[in-house]
Amino acid sequence: MTRFFPRLAILAVFLAPIPAGAGQGGPGILFPPDLTLATEPKIRVFAFRAEEGGPDNVFVNGIPAAPLEGDTFLKGEIPLYPGLNMVRVGGAAVRVFVLSGAKMEDFRTASGGGEDLVFRAFRVHPALEDGCESCHSVEGGKLKAKDQKESCYSCHDDFSRGEGGKKVYLHAPVEAGECTGCHDPHFSALPKLQKLEKGCQECHDPFPEGKSVHEPVADGECVACHSPHAGPAPKQLLRPGNSLCLGCHEEPHTRHRSAAVRGTMTVVPDEFPREKGELSCAGCHAPHRSDEANLFRTSQQKLCAVCHRM
Repeated sequence: MTRFFPRLAILAVFLAPIPAGAGQGGPGILFPPDLTLATEPKIRVFAFRAEEGGPDNVFVNGIPAAPLEGDTFLKGEIPLYPGLNMVRVGGAAVRVFVLSGAKMEDFRTASGGGEDLVFRAFRVHPALEDGCESCHSVEGGKLKAKDQKESCYSCHDDFSRGEGGKKVYLHAPVEAGECTGCHDPHFSALPKLQKLEKGCQECHDPFPEGKSVHEPVADGECVACHSPHAGPAPKQLLRPGNSLCLGCHEEPHTRHRSAAVRGTMTVVPDEFPREKGELSCAGCHAPHRSDEANLFRTSQQKLCAVCHRM
């Protein structure tokens, strides 16, 4: 939900802040990012600097707050004030707006000239509490990312290992060990630390409009059928074969379940998709969209004629 504030009598909110990156050897703020929306009057702050130096002072609207503790990696919790807060650590600063108890993901301020400013509620990666070393090595005062499979799987499940040794089908970024292709390693305004506003369509082309569109596709709910990481069936499907369709469609076509032929006018082609002794739902229906009604793969007349010879 976005809330719009047409007039905010805070001139400073429209001024460009000092960059959050380190300046003149000082610390760079890792979290919060600039234009953060906070829903309580406090926030965790994480920062990094190239050289060890002990605790570093934090200023909120020019008022000293509790210093951040640490040497190269710094962290701490600071109090905030209602409305705009300019949080400064060394030469770095970010803007945080406090709306206590607000049930919103972001809100917009009218700048009176330039582009509106949008403050967003961000989720922070819990691993930041443990410092940088779990995901990075420090070389020459700079952070170098470790192999993602090594760092991510030290906390998260290894998706390449199926239960009981069963084969799993991996999403290409997962197989390549590129977790950051979809997830931000530090913070995100999206659930699950997603960093892609378009979600799956950031990489996968959207399906064109059709006469009939599968409801999950229309709603952008790709994960209703596909796992974003790994699945027991090709295309990372959550379940193999007809069992996936029957998870939602509880009343299948009783006359079109068995692949056994009982009439002389019916011949099921060898290439028609089957699942053991049953016809596959995908033999007649497209999973995403179709130019025909009911997601039929072709016209109903042509589709029936595939098996029912006249």
